[in-house]
Amino acid sequence: MKVKYIFGLAIILALTMLPVSYSACSNACSSAQYTCSLTTSSMTKGSSGTLTSSVTNQQSQSQSSVTATILGNWFSGETTSQVISSITAGESKSLDFTITPNSDGSNDVCIDMGGTCTADCGQVTINSAADLSIVSLTSSDSDNSVAPSASFTVSATIQNTGTEIAGSTAAMTATLVDSNGKCTITDASRTVGTVAGLASSSQSWSVSAGSATGTCAFTLTAAGTPGGTGTGTLSVTIASTTATTSGSSSSSSGGGSGGSLAKAKAPEGTTVKTASSETVIRIPSTAKNMEVGIDIDSPAETGVRRIAFISSADLSNVSITIKKISSSPAGTPNAEVYSYIQVDLVNLSDAKISTAELDFQVEKSWLTSKGYSSDAVRLSRYAAQWSELPTQETGSDAANVFYNAKTPGFSVFAVTAIKAAPPDNEEIKNAVGNVAEKVRQIWESYGWYITLATLAVALIIGWIYYHGHQHIKDARYQFQKKYKI
Repeated sequence: MKVKYIFGLAIILALTMLPVSYSACSNACSSAQYTCSLTTSSMTKGSSGTLTSSVTNQQSQSQSSVTATILGNWFSGETTSQVISSITAGESKSLDFTITPNSDGSNDVCIDMGGTCTADCGQVTINSAADLSIVSLTSSDSDNSVAPSASFTVSATIQNTGTEIAGSTAAMTATLVDSNGKCTITDASRTVGTVAGLASSSQSWSVSAGSATGTCAFTLTAAGTPGGTGTGTLSVTIASTTATTSGSSSSSSGGGSGGSLAKAKAPEGTTVKTASSETVIRIPSTAKNMEVGIDIDSPAETGVRRIAFISSADLSNVSITIKKISSSPAGTPNAEVYSYIQVDLVNLSDAKISTAELDFQVEKSWLTSKGYSSDAVRLSRYAAQWSELPTQETGSDAANVFYNAKTPGFSVFAVTAIKAAPPDNEEIKNAVGNVAEKVRQIWESYGWYITLATLAVALIIGWIYYHGHQHIKDARYQFQKKYKI
């Protein structure tokens, strides 16, 4: 008996040590039932197609009226079942299923064989259709504003969002055009070739801006078969420069700067763009100790008319953004605020500025409505705390009063106004005392003269009163005597 038990345990142990093949299909057929292989290796997501597989009867007997049904949730089907009328031992049958895949990637193909078991046919690759799109179209100029005749680069990323290769039948092309004709594009149309599934292609074009101001309206078109057509757009403004080739700058209308940097000019190639309560100034380069002054052509947007500074180092690719903001990010100064102004710097810092000035304007209507005189206006700056800056009035026009303020750097500013404080009681006492002292001094110096003059005036008035009164009495007496009243 012990020998039988030992032999049985040995058989069980041997069976447990046999390699086990796990199938992706549930209730998979064993190699003694049905085997399956795929003829179709790939299909396209969203496109109806034929999936062909071959099943082989591995049984020792023929089978008849076997319904073969493809299983899975990765497709929708028009023909998902077929009836095999007869399949002999060892015979293979080709099965065609008409389906539409709805998910890309690799998917298991499982065919139910008459409810007996499920034949594991392996995996089919589902490709999503090639689909070209422009995911980015940018200019080398960060704010999309360039100077007349400037050179810059337009770059694009073209992506194939499908898993199918784009351009495999007809190579993909990329064409960049400026519909306004303001810019000249080098190699505007080019052949890119193919783009693999879920991959992208980066392209760039060298562009020259025209000599006149305006807007370059770029449109990029990428097309391929398969892949379709993708488009993207970009606008780049050709802005007026504030500096000519000689470095002279334009001046804002209605008055000039009153600061020590009033004659400072904009470096050659400087551009100024103002819109929607924001002014962006771009300066190609400045030299150490150079006086820089840039006039703002539209000061009403931010309230700033001019910005000027002396650079303490060589600078390049400087960007200055002036914004009119609705509130201060750092508390409020101890005064009534007319407006807040924020100045942001790129490739420039307070450490690289030896002195700086801001010219700004305040509406006369606001001063009048608040009861302020024009000399009540001050500019304050926030740098850890609010500090009032030296401010002077420099001029005016019909609507605004102009000011200049010196500042040690640029950050958040507040345009404020302060009413003059009334004199205190001590000042009033002092004033009254001064008047009394003056009167005393006059009396000590001219008292007798004043007394004699006062007596003389009194005698004259008395004489006039007496004689005048007596004359009236005599006249009334004569009137009564004549008419016997």
